[in-house]
Amino acid sequence: MATMGLAALASVKLSFPNKSGTGSGRPTRLGWILCPTNPRRWTAAAAAPVEAPSRSIDVEMQCSPVPREQVEVVRSLNGWVAKNMLPLLLPVESSWQPHDFLPCSAAAAGASTEDEALSAFTEGVAKLRAGAAGVPDEVLVCLVGNMVTEEALPSYQSMGNRTEGIADDTGASSLPWAQWMRGWTAEENRHGDLLNRYLYLSGRVDMRQVETTVDHLLRNGMEMLVPKSPYHSVIYGAFQERATFISHVHTAKLAGQYGDQALAKICGVIAADEKRHEAGYTRVCAKLFEVDPDGMVRALAYVMRGKVTMPGLLMSDGRDCSETLFDRFSAVAQRAGIYTARDYGDVVEHFLRRWRVADLAGLSGEGRRAQEYVCRLPPKIRRMEELAHQRTARSELRPASFSWIFDRHVMVG
Repeated sequence: MATMGLAALASVKLSFPNKSGTGSGRPTRLGWILCPTNPRRWTAAAAAPVEAPSRSIDVEMQCSPVPREQVEVVRSLNGWVAKNMLPLLLPVESSWQPHDFLPCSAAAAGASTEDEALSAFTEGVAKLRAGAAGVPDEVLVCLVGNMVTEEALPSYQSMGNRTEGIADDTGASSLPWAQWMRGWTAEENRHGDLLNRYLYLSGRVDMRQVETTVDHLLRNGMEMLVPKSPYHSVIYGAFQERATFISHVHTAKLAGQYGDQALAKICGVIAADEKRHEAGYTRVCAKLFEVDPDGMVRALAYVMRGKVTMPGLLMSDGRDCSETLFDRFSAVAQRAGIYTARDYGDVVEHFLRRWRVADLAGLSGEGRRAQEYVCRLPPKIRRMEELAHQRTARSELRPASFSWIFDRHVMVG
């Protein structure tokens, strides 16, 4: 799961009308639109009035009730999920494991002596470190941020099991939705494991500070706009998986450019998993747009308009700073080209085309307003991207310190 954005949009303002009970019509800070570096909320439109303070994690969220028809619709799709989503999960026997991409630490039975195994392991680690030595600090910061987010998987599974109609009610349910959630979790679990071990062996990062950050994020949890809504959850999943795929692909390309072929291969195999997971959530969203177009387009508009938090938003390394750790991480990701405002605009356009949102017919009045709203988003996002680039070009670079890399500084806009 990816967690990045763009610092340069933080001061841009727009006004949007009040639709579906969201938005005041007052100027809003577009810095929250493309998950820019006040990326406290990932939203494609009005996130909050400028004067409104950011919500504290200590404030109890008041979750909106989930329409019962949503729950019944997703429950009716269990058979469809079995045929169209479960095949995207690979059998364990043919799946890759973190061990496949790292130096082997033990001798194969009967294959070599302990000394030979230790020598081979040492040589493997030395080769990995030689490749990692050329990776710039800004790429390491993004890699650590992504790894920390991946390691908070228990929060994401528990969030999925809050979703009505999709949840694994028994913990070992045979229903296809429950099988998908457990299979998705098993495949995602490999990502954090592999990145964690790579970073440990690389010798390039302060692993205690990295582990402290994971600890804090798990304790802090995550927020979602309507965590129990199945429509919101699958839309969020589609966007998040595609963003993560893009992030890992860009990291793989950069790693290869800087001579770290091991990291390039690692990020590439993780990206392939994310692509399959994206396909699952994209397919089920497309199916729901067929079954309940009015409900889905209203949910999509609500997600785009609302304060959709990124999964790593509440990360912390336990140190005080004028900016949050997530803000700094997001600014580095934007400048490094690992996940940018342009990428976000591409993601929005991709899903509007894939789900044929502009072609939806037979909508209610509210549904038509939602359709009009989301279809007008891409050009607005592109304009904001242009303004962000202009602002970045005028601004001076400044150093940002990260405990993950032994308090070294990287430059951000």
